Amino acid sequence: MVSPVDANNQDFMTRTLRQAAQETGTDFNFLLRTAARESNFDVRAEASTSSATGLFQFIEQTWLGVMQRRGAEHGYEDAAAAISRDANGRYVVEDPVQRQRILDLRFDAEASARMAGELAAENAAVIQTRIGRPASGGELYAAHFLGAQGAASLIEAAENNPQGRADQLFPAAARANRAIFYEDGRARSTSEVLASLTGDRPAPQIPASANRAAAASPDLDDSGNIRLAGSYTPARNTSPVAPGSHRVGNGELSPALVEILASLDAPRSAGRARNS
Repeated sequence: MVSPVDANNQDFMTRTLRQAAQETGTDFNFLLRTAARESNFDVRAEASTSSATGLFQFIEQTWLGVMQRRGAEHGYEDAAAAISRDANGRYVVEDPVQRQRILDLRFDAEASARMAGELAAENAAVIQTRIGRPASGGELYAAHFLGAQGAASLIEAAENNPQGRADQLFPAAARANRAIFYEDGRARSTSEVLASLTGDRPAPQIPASANRAAAASPDLDDSGNIRLAGSYTPARNTSPVAPGSHRVGNGELSPALVEILASLDAPRSAGRARNS
């Protein structure tokens, strides 16, 4: 396992995301920008309102599920074999020590990036089946945020009932991410939440006092490597923080950050069958 501290090296982070993109057939830009949005490349980021953890902020059940389905393809055979589903459909691991070890793989940048790529490919297939067309990059981010079925439901709701309240459709997600589902105390509609997640509306004006480092895409140096702002020192038990002063606290995503970093490229087909 790669130590999370090794991710301080921008070359390592770039290689990790590029390798994951190649191995899973997922677009590098999608992984790059999703990691920026989810954790600002902090491999130790932990949300305070959910179990979301690591570079791509996987919650426990999503992580266990994708690890069971795809982990063996990436060298995690023991982890994949240890995961099963109980009578309620939840992913479980009998041995609590092994369960924690598997969950701690979310702090491993390589494991997290590979599973994020696999999940994106799975989500793309599910959404296309539901809505009858390929998902856009922004819609794939919505799937990372809400799950594939949740994203498809949001897309359908935004089309069929655009003024309906999104928090009533996704109450748990709304409780954990109030900045996405509410604006000045007002519940956002399904169309507004979808637009916020996919970037289908203009990015808001950012006041001069606010962070200007959250660019439309993560900063790359002349060699195409991720430029990590300042001295990059990831720390556990902190919510993801964007460069500068725009904090993404309490497990919430800043609407400004979501919109500014929303122009994602859809994953390319890996040319191999994937189970949905």
